[in-house]
Amino acid sequence: MFMKRLFNFILFFQLLLMTGACQKQPLPHKQLKLPVPQPKFPTNLELVWLSPLCLDSAGGSTIWNFQVANGQYIVVANIYDRDEGDRPRGIGVYNMQTGKRHSAWQNDPGGIFAITEVEELDDCKTAGKNKDVILIYNQRALFGYSLHSGQRLWTATIKSPTSMGIPKMSADENYAYISYTPNGIISNSWSRLANVDVYSGKKTDILTLYAEDNYSFCINPPSSYVVSNGDTLLFFTTDCGNYDTHHGRGSAYCYNLTQKQMVWEHKQFTTTDMGASSFNPPPFVIENDKLIITTRKQITCLNKNTGDLIWQSGELGLADRPPLYWEGKLYIRSGDPCILMCLDAQTGLQLWKNTKINPIPAPDGRMAIYKDKLYFSAWGDNATHHLACVDINTGRELWRDRGAWGNIVCDVLIDQKTGYLYCYTGWGTMCIDLNKTPKK
Repeated sequence: MFMKRLFNFILFFQLLLMTGACQKQPLPHKQLKLPVPQPKFPTNLELVWLSPLCLDSAGGSTIWNFQVANGQYIVVANIYDRDEGDRPRGIGVYNMQTGKRHSAWQNDPGGIFAITEVEELDDCKTAGKNKDVILIYNQRALFGYSLHSGQRLWTATIKSPTSMGIPKMSADENYAYISYTPNGIISNSWSRLANVDVYSGKKTDILTLYAEDNYSFCINPPSSYVVSNGDTLLFFTTDCGNYDTHHGRGSAYCYNLTQKQMVWEHKQFTTTDMGASSFNPPPFVIENDKLIITTRKQITCLNKNTGDLIWQSGELGLADRPPLYWEGKLYIRSGDPCILMCLDAQTGLQLWKNTKINPIPAPDGRMAIYKDKLYFSAWGDNATHHLACVDINTGRELWRDRGAWGNIVCDVLIDQKTGYLYCYTGWGTMCIDLNKTPKK
């Protein structure tokens, strides 16, 4: 009898432990049963298709820049912290012509990650020879996914700076470029630039730069540029800040990745109240060997071969949203409240300025041009979000429209072949035919 009671006690105790252990496991995400939102606002936009990001059409998602994959698909990344429904972050892949989900990406975006694996996403890019690899970054790791199979190819563990807004990744055909620091925090000692092979996930350190004068320091990911002899050049900036004195400075660099040597460095090309830019996009090359660099309060043009200063804009005020370069001109959102301006990219001279349009200053939010018209998201009355259209030659507003669902946010992307514009409603992606918009 005693042995039977002992056995029952042990069995009960084991069941109790197992029950407690089960309670500690994360609960799977429950699909909400929400109806598809119905259009209720008048609109002159010619809608081609609308595709919800989540299968239950739940809203509250915030997306990163649209990416094009394999010339056929739109990649939408759901970023930042989980929403109130405890929805894991992830990506959706849709046919550009029809809006239908890619056959290998039929689950909700969050379904690609374990619920405990990723709290937020910091960047998403497409790479590879045919843009067939999807790169997802979250400060702790970089993930590579196959567009065609939907399967994870590799995971590269990286300790990146966790300061709000520091750019995390750039990518070209072959590599993702990331920077990291000691213990994954903004460092007073060094910052290191590395690349990751987009097909194998192999990480290779490129260079290390050291901080000085008690400045916190990090390297911003670069842009890559192949010169006539086949060498690959990396153009990048560094962000330095002394938070005790609220003083910062930025430096620009050109590094020959093929020859493994620094070509030039332009130290302290800008000095501001807090360094370069927390949203500093990679520099880019334009005609006549010019390099355009965006920092917190300035646009700077350097000679790409020597690093010499060509021109520099005046105080713009929060100019760290990526400018749009188009046919010799730079289109820039600047300030708070935000204004829209156009500069001659060769001279830096201001061509026009619109102080009334109030574009949404979305970090990394993309503007786009189609047939001499500039498109972007803009604030409307009562904090509404509109798709705005202006004349690229004068800056004059031509029209704005909030869409049938009452909200157009984040960036826009335009397919120049079809005239299709892709934008986001807050719960789904819209495809609009610009050749038939606005409706007559």
